[in-house]
Amino acid sequence: MKSHYLLTISILISSLGVNAEVTLDGSLGRSGTLPGPDYLIGADLGQQRGGNLFHSFKDFNLNRFESATFSGPHNVNNIISRVTGGNRSNIDGLIRSTVPADMYFLNPYGMMFGPNARLDVQGSFHASTADYLRLENGGRFDARHPQNSLLTVAPISAFGFLTDSPASINTQSSKLILAPDQTLSLIGGDIHLTSEIPLTADNTLTIPTVESESILAAEHGRVNLASLASRGEVILDENDLALQGQGGQITLENTLVEMSGYSGGAVFIRAGQFFLDNAIIRSNTYGNQDGKSINLKMTEAAYFKGLNSEISVATTSMNNSGGISIEVPYLEITGALINTGSALTGQAGNIEIHAKQVMLKDGAFIASGSLYAGGSGDIKLEVEDSLSLIGYSPGYRISHGIEFENAKTIIFSVSIGAGQSGNIFIDAKSLNMKSSQITTDNFGIGKGGNITINAKQASLTDGAAISNSVHSQGESGYLKMNIAEKLYIAGKSLFTNATLGRVWKNTSSVIGSESSGSAPGGTIDIQANNITVTDGALIAADSLATGNAGDIFIQTNNLQVMDNGEINTSAEHAIGGNISLTVPNLLYLQNGIITTSVHGGIGDGGNIDIANPRFIILNQGQITAQADAGHGGNIRMVADQFITSPKSLISASSRLGIDGNVQIDSPAVDMDAMLVVLPGGHLDAQLPKKCRYESVDDINTFYIYPEHEGKMRTPDDFPE
Repeated sequence: MKSHYLLTISILISSLGVNAEVTLDGSLGRSGTLPGPDYLIGADLGQQRGGNLFHSFKDFNLNRFESATFSGPHNVNNIISRVTGGNRSNIDGLIRSTVPADMYFLNPYGMMFGPNARLDVQGSFHASTADYLRLENGGRFDARHPQNSLLTVAPISAFGFLTDSPASINTQSSKLILAPDQTLSLIGGDIHLTSEIPLTADNTLTIPTVESESILAAEHGRVNLASLASRGEVILDENDLALQGQGGQITLENTLVEMSGYSGGAVFIRAGQFFLDNAIIRSNTYGNQDGKSINLKMTEAAYFKGLNSEISVATTSMNNSGGISIEVPYLEITGALINTGSALTGQAGNIEIHAKQVMLKDGAFIASGSLYAGGSGDIKLEVEDSLSLIGYSPGYRISHGIEFENAKTIIFSVSIGAGQSGNIFIDAKSLNMKSSQITTDNFGIGKGGNITINAKQASLTDGAAISNSVHSQGESGYLKMNIAEKLYIAGKSLFTNATLGRVWKNTSSVIGSESSGSAPGGTIDIQANNITVTDGALIAADSLATGNAGDIFIQTNNLQVMDNGEINTSAEHAIGGNISLTVPNLLYLQNGIITTSVHGGIGDGGNIDIANPRFIILNQGQITAQADAGHGGNIRMVADQFITSPKSLISASSRLGIDGNVQIDSPAVDMDAMLVVLPGGHLDAQLPKKCRYESVDDINTFYIYPEHEGKMRTPDDFPE
């Protein structure tokens, strides 16, 4: 498909030098070809209605070094042109306007902008392959059927399409750049913006510099990209861009959409499918006004790929940046970045994604960061079906001045200064994580962000992690998970990952809270119907410095901790965290550990409280609460049945201080005592007749019955 597309572009480029002419069609004035190469298009060649100046061309083409200059009286607000001859417009020259008016250029038969295409207009510029422009109060400017036009003084309200296959708009290494505060629109069928020369970015900088041969730009203005693949309309609005009809395809390849300025500009993209391939859309705020947002809505899917691909808004001033909003049924991000940030005192914008299914893979980032006193933004994902975070980007990578090695796929918010770290909110039917992370980090004095995850089921494998961390004196946020059915945590990472000053090597899949500073760690609160922690996986609240460890609260019907799985709180030189488990049915530890510990100092160990399971089974499992010089933590367990093997351990101890208490309120059952050693030898038993077997609903019970009178008996037929 890509080779076919490149061939088409090559053919279009070769045609740029053919049929270079500007010809009037005679429908609004005289007809004939205008003299070039500098075509002068005055008001006398068209018709004016109030502030609207209308022009009609049979053909409109510009070669390299050619120009078309539109002029008119100063009361003109809109210069509105159409091409009616049935041929594509090939534009590889300069379009200029001498009046401060917005320009509308309409050709329903297609447009191609070449590498020498330039804009020198004083207002906005709207290029479209629509069949007509709808004016307010019944006006109409029709390019496919000129006789249906009704020219009025009213402003333009919509771009109308009359066919099921609207013509495309293509750019090849074009630099379409407007004056500040203006709007640039490309509205048509499929839209392809590309260059054969790859885009490059200097990611060693916090705000990367970017070089690109293909550019759309309107400094702190607005860009509209809309693709339609059916009959319908595209409606312009001050705060929106509405697509009424079936969406087409928009592709940005090796292209920069640059909206940065004293306030970041707005971007609206509407299509069925959207492809971002080694391309950047960004809107940074450098001055004294709040930035605007990037808003994407697709009716089918969006694909972002490439380590240089990025959708980004940031502020380097006292004012706030805009946000990023994406609404699409299917979103796939491969190695690309969605980012908001603050480098001074302004607030970073929020990121909101609404989708049916989201796939992040191969080192994809969704991130918001703060470097100084401004806060990072919130990140919110609402996913009707599955949210998947899979894999990593092998090797060395640098993004926005941060170095990564084997960068995991990650959703994170971070504050390095005095600002608050943003919150992360995820709502999905299922959450699937493999060698990936969801994390908030706070390296400064601001408050750490909260993580809230709601899902029907969640799986974390191969070193996946969900965590919030504080590394200084800032207060930690909380981590809360509500899983309606099953939470499964298993496996280890097989690679090294440096992110934000931390290094993991052969790490477990963690759900964790960590303090490496003076602030206490955050609380972990997990609710699920069933939880399995296995194969070295961890649920952990740790303190690595002087801050107290966080607490862990778990409420689940069944909890299994197996094969070196662990639930723990630990502190190096502070007070240990508590673990509280509410498990109405089964708590099963098979080579698993539940522990609170303090490794040094006078801090007391954390307490462990296990409330009201029907069964607690320890098969070489451990439940411990330990301290160094402080009091050992207390352990309290209340259960209907408590079953333990000899190699299991329950201990509340302190190396130098006073041991804690262990309270078990349950009839204990020794698994070894239940075993019966049979005497040697054997006896052949003769059953009356041939035996049959039947299993019953209790899968732990198996019965063998002799046949009697052709009828199977029940256990009630056999007295004890």
